[in-house]
Amino acid sequence: MTGKPLSADELQKTVQEKLEALLDETGMVDSTIVQRQIRDNDGPDFVMEVFGQTGTRVLLVNTRASGEPRLAREAVNHLLVQKNNWSHAFPVFTAPYISQQAAEICQNHQVGYMDLAGNCKIAIDGLFLHTRGRPNPYTNKRRLKSLNRPKAARILRVLLCHPRRHWKARDLAAEAGVSLGLVSNVKQILKDREWIDNRRQQIILARPRKILEHMASADSSREPVSFFYASADFLQAENTIAANCRKKGLQLAFTGLSAAVHMASGINYYRQIQARIYGSAELEADELGFEKTGAKDANVAVVHSADPGVFYGGHPVQAASRLQYCRPSEKTVADIEKDIRVPIAGVSPVQVYVDLKAGFAGGNKEAEKILQQVLEPSW
Repeated sequence: MTGKPLSADELQKTVQEKLEALLDETGMVDSTIVQRQIRDNDGPDFVMEVFGQTGTRVLLVNTRASGEPRLAREAVNHLLVQKNNWSHAFPVFTAPYISQQAAEICQNHQVGYMDLAGNCKIAIDGLFLHTRGRPNPYTNKRRLKSLNRPKAARILRVLLCHPRRHWKARDLAAEAGVSLGLVSNVKQILKDREWIDNRRQQIILARPRKILEHMASADSSREPVSFFYASADFLQAENTIAANCRKKGLQLAFTGLSAAVHMASGINYYRQIQARIYGSAELEADELGFEKTGAKDANVAVVHSADPGVFYGGHPVQAASRLQYCRPSEKTVADIEKDIRVPIAGVSPVQVYVDLKAGFAGGNKEAEKILQQVLEPSW
């Protein structure tokens, strides 16, 4: 159900019907009476009297067009105030879909909840309804896509790369290279989910892990990947890729395992060289001296990035760091020193985590090491 949103009246009517249906399923309810014309203009959206085998119960129902955490918290606070005027009643928050975080907010304040998917928890005087795990049939795909677009991802990446900074919207827009309007739109989505704190007109990261998980779960399949097999040692292959990109004017940074090995311990780098490029040119196997191959047989994977924002927060890889994973070979010490001093760059730890989780198969264990050893300590 992703079409036209329900009007306020349609939503309240649908909520009422869904709530009555769920109550009826318990087999403990004989009838209900709904009062909509509440004298207090600031009161609940409607009051439902529930008549059953064990007596009469009264539900105070507040309905919102979204079940995001911020709106849930507002509704809960409103219901708790109203409960002072209806001391015998049980408050219930309803919305088209209520997220797990919003459900926890309700439970922490002894407020019931119900959404149109059928997720609910209402416990009052022997009447108990509890269903969870039903998927969201009211996904706002347009809003979700707005957070997944490359330029919106730039904003998320900047926030995660500077997790303790307090941002003014104008400064954040300049840093991310996006419009002030886009920052405003993204800020509202993050605020509704309570992923940021918006105190004193500043944008402050509140739930970095939630944003990181969202970025990692976003669809990256639209970015094409070139796969090669390189017979040369990894140091030499990296240098060849870097030289070819400089020649073609391509922006390059190593990511995934190739960057993680310089950030955290316990990374098995020798599975595959992983890199990102940005630009109009292509890397050709014959120019690199590599063999073009499929994903299964490749030891080199190059992602053709959709946006240069993926390089934000990147840094040069130090020669000493490259030396630590240099395998013994027939090269002289002088040749090895020459190899490791070729300038290469890696993406930020944020992008490394995202690419290991979403961009490259089998990178979950390494992603967790980046999370535990690098990202979480910075929060």
